[in-house]
Amino acid sequence: MMSIRMKDKNDMIRNKSENRKLLSKIVECRWVGRWIIGVAITHIIFTFILFPDQIKRIFQEGFYNTGLIDYEIGKTIWFFLFGIPLFLIGYTIDRDEKKEIMPPFQEVLLYMLIIMTLLGIVLIPTSGFWLMLPAIFGFFFKNRIANIQWK
Repeated sequence: MMSIRMKDKNDMIRNKSENRKLLSKIVECRWVGRWIIGVAITHIIFTFILFPDQIKRIFQEGFYNTGLIDYEIGKTIWFFLFGIPLFLIGYTIDRDEKKEIMPPFQEVLLYMLIIMTLLGIVLIPTSGFWLMLPAIFGFFFKNRIANIQWK
């Protein structure tokens, strides 16, 4: 009976070790910034897929002041423009991931991403804000490890 308990305990220890190795690989890889860049580029491309009539109308009306013509065009412009700062955030994180040791104390950027994503999920649950969750978790763990290593 004692050997069965030891085997179970050893399995638990082995599983914990395997989980740590997996987490370590996830944290070590350079993917969070690239993930966000991918989401941003997809967002920009989807503007032309989801709003072709509005894009056509923007070109027909001559750009200037077209965002105020109607709600749909304004929504199209915001949809497109949202991808640009998202791309810049992804680029910034990717630049930091390139470094051998990621800079610590990036909580402001992390918290802003969390707030933006949670608000987006709550306000528009059928949107693509869910795509940010893997990057946020990855960024959280990377930032935590960078903070620990800095001390």
